[in-house]
Amino acid sequence: MKSKLAVAAAVAAVCALGVLLAAGQHWGSATVIGAARQHLSVTGRQVSSALPAFAGALIAFAVAIVATHGLLRRIVAVVGIGIAATEVAVAVHAHNDVGNALAARAFGIAAGSVSTHVNSWWILAAAAGVVAAVAFGVVAVAGGGWQGMGARYDAPRAAARQKDPTVAAWEALDRGDDPTA
Repeated sequence: MKSKLAVAAAVAAVCALGVLLAAGQHWGSATVIGAARQHLSVTGRQVSSALPAFAGALIAFAVAIVATHGLLRRIVAVVGIGIAATEVAVAVHAHNDVGNALAARAFGIAAGSVSTHVNSWWILAAAAGVVAAVAFGVVAVAGGGWQGMGARYDAPRAAARQKDPTVAAWEALDRGDDPTA
């Protein structure tokens, strides 16, 4: 069961990296021909600055599903689904805003003619969000009973904090307690 959890977390993390990659690429370009020819381009980050934030949140939630267990893991997975679905909506909406972002960069340029080109990086961002939502969905449905990181990562318990008897005896001497009394 640990392998299923690791696969789901890895898929969600890789999808988050895909969103981050897509946000850094050029989503559109325009050539403005006026008094001088000027080439403008915008990245996904410039079209929608929320995309890198969604990628960071998806990575954090991918780690959180590994670090939690039981009902808390399912709650984290449901929130992860919401974040991934919102990221998909933002990526699709950002595709429609490429022209506005290019127009904002071309503001003040006397344009005789404008030729624009929109790239397909938004599809990678949207697809990565869909796959991340599916990975979180698998965890939300079946991941409550999966094992987590293991007991070695849990907080130390009272039994583990007991000291060596010889160390305890020396500390008693340091406090002034007489062991012979």
